[in-house]
Amino acid sequence: MTDTLLISKADNVTTLTLNRPAVRNAVDQPTMDALRAAIEACEHDGTRCIVIAGAGGAFSSGADIMAALQSGGTPNDVYRVLTESYGPTLLSIRQSSWPVIAAVDGVAAGIGSDLALACDLRLVSSRGRFSEIFIKVGLIPDGGGTYSLPRLIGLGRAMELMLTGAMVEAERALAWGMANAVFDEANFANDVQAYAATIAAQAPLALTRGKQAMLAAQNDQSFADALRREAEFQREIFNSEDGFEGFQAFLQKRPPVWKGR
Repeated sequence: MTDTLLISKADNVTTLTLNRPAVRNAVDQPTMDALRAAIEACEHDGTRCIVIAGAGGAFSSGADIMAALQSGGTPNDVYRVLTESYGPTLLSIRQSSWPVIAAVDGVAAGIGSDLALACDLRLVSSRGRFSEIFIKVGLIPDGGGTYSLPRLIGLGRAMELMLTGAMVEAERALAWGMANAVFDEANFANDVQAYAATIAAQAPLALTRGKQAMLAAQNDQSFADALRREAEFQREIFNSEDGFEGFQAFLQKRPPVWKGR
């Protein structure tokens, strides 16, 4: 745990909470570096699902512009931070073995929006909202939004959000496919934990290989490529202890006991 990133664990779910409420969880380089380190630490500590959240009624309002200016803020500084800190942190979400959920309560703007979009799932409170706000300060998305957003909602809608910086409220985000579920803000944290715990209770090998297969298939050249990968992963799982356990539990009509091997 650091001052700007809180870490808690329950039910094989690790929750990483951005903790800079005074700036609505705007992220600076130390916070992003801490987030990456925490995600990487989840690989072998019993975590089965990761939740990224924000403290104080906001997910993240974007990059901390004042912190950037105080550290120099030259074009080369911006490039360095994006390529050495922010980019690797966002990439660590995709490369994590475990499903990563963004718990969006309040605003997710700029790179805060792109942080949520980089996650595998997005759970949104009734007051949650997204904005690719970069255009308002004369910039373009720099957190992978040009990759993630069109794949979620289509090129036309993504282009509109990039060019206008318009705010997308929770229900519209759900209708467009940016959000997987919307929960009432009053019980949001509990609903997110229950949702994540349900995922974390699944077979670990199926979680990791399923995520890997789904993401890899987005870049396949053919349906046949996906079929081949699925067959390879399925063979691996069938040869595992968990593969045997799954069938035995089904035949014996009992809950399976997963070992992750």
